[in-house]
Amino acid sequence: MAGSNEISKPKWLNTAFFESALRSAEEENITVISSEVKAATAVGDNYGSDMYRAFVKFKRGSETEEISIIVKASKDLSQEIYAKVLGAMNVFIQEAAAFAIVFPAMYNLLNEVPSISNQPFAAKYFYSHSDETVSSIVLQDLKVEGFRLADNRTSGLDLKHCLLVMKTIARFHAASLVLYQNDPKMFEPFMDNIFSIDKDIGIGEMFAENVNKVAKEVETWPDYREKILQKLHNIRDTVMEQWRKAITRNDEEFNVLCHGDLWLNNMMFRYSDDTGEVEEVRFVDFQLTYWTSPAVDLQYFIHTSASAEALEHSELMIQEYYNTLCGILALLKHPHLQPTMALINRELETRGLYAVLSTIVCRNIVFVDRSKIPDLEKMTKESDTLQLSEVYKESLKKLLPLFEVKGWI
Repeated sequence: MAGSNEISKPKWLNTAFFESALRSAEEENITVISSEVKAATAVGDNYGSDMYRAFVKFKRGSETEEISIIVKASKDLSQEIYAKVLGAMNVFIQEAAAFAIVFPAMYNLLNEVPSISNQPFAAKYFYSHSDETVSSIVLQDLKVEGFRLADNRTSGLDLKHCLLVMKTIARFHAASLVLYQNDPKMFEPFMDNIFSIDKDIGIGEMFAENVNKVAKEVETWPDYREKILQKLHNIRDTVMEQWRKAITRNDEEFNVLCHGDLWLNNMMFRYSDDTGEVEEVRFVDFQLTYWTSPAVDLQYFIHTSASAEALEHSELMIQEYYNTLCGILALLKHPHLQPTMALINRELETRGLYAVLSTIVCRNIVFVDRSKIPDLEKMTKESDTLQLSEVYKESLKKLLPLFEVKGWI
């Protein structure tokens, strides 16, 4: 799939499926004439699902139309790793609830304010289906709308991209906070996610092996070995426990609906035709969406996805997030919900180790050589699957001393 979009079309991805999807999203008077299905992503762009792009020709009454849609389907649950990770909770049902119920309600809130209306943060939802063989969600094809994955992803996002993400996730968090005040029951499906529950989901060994691989690399760096190496070994022995502790909600803290997996492969950008500058972002993949501290999204995004240069402006990113969050809450007439900057900084500091873990466990996947894309199942079984890129090593040399000074490691 890395070199071609040609795939073996799943049997369930048939005329009946597409008619159900389009009738659900549009109207009953639709008849599908034909469909063409291709892979929507390359190897390594999605680890928890299969993505298909379907070009569907249909009749609406007497008129013939065409549409391109995205079908997101669960991995083969006969494979042990996917059965553990995706079966620990029904993540597709949870994601469908986010698209079908929560997001429209959040948009309704935002659209009441002209200055922030018509600013969606995700693709339009069409349809979802789940049975014993497969779960799927049908969404708007953002590529048709001019969105694409960021360029030069192996070096991370530049500051302009990062600031745009900060503004957008702040709007997402603010809308969720206001909606929660109005209807807390709507968020009941999001009070746990696959990492927050105390269950072996089969990736603890992969996390530990990533830490071990970084430790082996640091062992060859004389200037780092004495101060950092033993601390990395200590992290390795408790990595899953510490990861779970970091994201687990504390009801005494400031909590919002977090994306939960906010890294650069889970966002698409649209650029100006005139200047080439980034203008809009849409988030994808809400399988780990979870009610918890916004520091979870912030630390994870910054330390997995920002370029080395952008990381030097992490305080500016947080300030942009805070200003937007408070501004949106004020526009939504809920200024009493605004946190203090001190509170946000305290929650970020509390999750300092989570920033370290995000860097060690996940940033190396972002910065991996695209010709050596890791396979999720192999990564859980083979110690030498993941190779550290030179770009990633250079970022580690900057971040590890910073973590040590801050007392995060």
